[in-house]
Amino acid sequence: MDGIWELMVADQQEKQLQTILSCNEKSGKYGLQLTEDDARELLAGRKESLKESQRVEFGGGILEELIEAFCDSVYVNQQNYKEILDQLQELFYLYKNESQDQLTDSELIGFMRKHFDDVCFGDVDYLGGTCLDRFARAIRAGYQTQDQQGLRDEYALRDTENEYEQWDEESRWSYDLYWQTLEDLF
Repeated sequence: MDGIWELMVADQQEKQLQTILSCNEKSGKYGLQLTEDDARELLAGRKESLKESQRVEFGGGILEELIEAFCDSVYVNQQNYKEILDQLQELFYLYKNESQDQLTDSELIGFMRKHFDDVCFGDVDYLGGTCLDRFARAIRAGYQTQDQQGLRDEYALRDTENEYEQWDEESRWSYDLYWQTLEDLF
């Protein structure tokens, strides 16, 4: 009986490995490739992240969706690709718990991607230490995302506002003011 179980687990792991490697087709367009060893390490990281967050996952995991969401980020390059994916995977499971599973996977990944680029400028530690932490606290306190509220700009087909701005405690410089100042100089 143990032999059958081990074969099933090995078969499932091989399928997951092939699924991750198949993502190279899309990520390759952005100069990002995972080797078989990279994919195996990410799967081991997934197993550890699930263990640490005390989660159980029956499907193939979230790694494929993270690759799809982040492969075109300007802050991800071949040198940091595997490391960033590993960190994002860990943050995903942690904040899935911290938000008490009140967010869908796509809502959490969408929030992570938007703020990884727009607020954190590629800093995964900042994403986890500020943006996701504050967002999870707001979710636990009863906040509903724009998707949950149905708040979308139907003409531009985008979010009506940056959700994070209401929890952002750091002062940021304004892109509009920056461009206006540049125009004034010339």
